[in-house]
Amino acid sequence: VLAFAIAMHNIPEGLCVALPIYYATGNRVNAFCWAMVSGASEFVAALLGWAILANSFSDALYALLFGLVSGMMVIISVRELLPTAHSYDPADTVVTNSFVAGMALMAVSLVLFVL
Repeated sequence: VLAFAIAMHNIPEGLCVALPIYYATGNRVNAFCWAMVSGASEFVAALLGWAILANSFSDALYALLFGLVSGMMVIISVRELLPTAHSYDPADTVVTNSFVAGMALMAVSLVLFVL
């Protein structure tokens, strides 16, 4: 289940890298290559992190790292993405509802992950 979730996350992430490059250059191959480099960097960083921390991982370190990463993601969402979304939807027809629905979906997925 976790591998499927990570794979599904990589699809929009690759699109977020490739589409601006494609529209800026008009070159599909260039956009695809940069998206591949972006995805490969995650794999390389994961191997590097594992090589450095493999012998010292504990439950406390996992909790600390997951807490730090989730905090970074929340700050980016609230301070950067949400105001940008509101600038494109000044009447707030979908932004707030979508934000709350996303939080609810994450909460439900966490509960289902435990079951």
